[in-house]
Amino acid sequence: MRHIKLGSFDIYQLNGGKFALDGGAMFGVVPKAIWEKLISPDEKNRIPMAVHPLLVKTQKAVYLIDIGIGKNWDSKFKEIYDVYEEDLFSNLDVGPEDVDYIIATHLHFDHMAGYINYNFKKAKVIVQKMEWQDANFPHLRSRASYIKERIEPLSERIILIEGDYKLDDGIYLILTGGHTRGHQIVLIERFDKGIIFMADLVPTVHHINYPYIMGYDLYPVDTLYARYRIYSMISKYNYLMAFEHDREAKVGYLKFENDKPKLELI
Repeated sequence: MRHIKLGSFDIYQLNGGKFALDGGAMFGVVPKAIWEKLISPDEKNRIPMAVHPLLVKTQKAVYLIDIGIGKNWDSKFKEIYDVYEEDLFSNLDVGPEDVDYIIATHLHFDHMAGYINYNFKKAKVIVQKMEWQDANFPHLRSRASYIKERIEPLSERIILIEGDYKLDDGIYLILTGGHTRGHQIVLIERFDKGIIFMADLVPTVHHINYPYIMGYDLYPVDTLYARYRIYSMISKYNYLMAFEHDREAKVGYLKFENDKPKLELI
């Protein structure tokens, strides 16, 4: 777990489970001869990944951005995705009962399936309306990513939004689309500093190059255009980038060399 101080905000990169996905699917059109130099696959061609939700404590509220893959999966699921379950709130001085708002970047199982494993007594779940619609009525290509029995319980706590959305305390939701129609990222800003939680717009540090877009993205060209737009904003304001899916929690600053994006990890 990494702790980041941003003005009066306390931000924690949590551990929401480890898993593995097919490397070819994770890098889309990028040939294996290139991506395997960045991260080595196992004998099943899977690359090691994890989920690192953010917990943000402000003076007014506690926000949880994504929840992670969750617990109590059956043996078949664990075998397919090489799942290692973790307690999201381990070694933290707050528990699920303290969370006021859960921000779902989207509703895929690796991001929000953990909701049913914790007793969120008061938390409201904020999600894009398009994402909620697509999660409840998935098509053949997307349905494997949405687990019905882990999505339905959200209905009692849901707050649906449309487009970019400003929350109190300097927390902004930015609709990017691309990975899904309703995929969003989160900007946490305090005075002249900020952190952007990249979610699946840039899932790992190895995906920082513009065309390194997942085969899982339903609208890859939208992902590409969103990266140009968000990178421009990050560069202008020198925001810190927080990544969700590296095996170890990663944050870094965006730099450019000959117009190519690079990362300066901290």
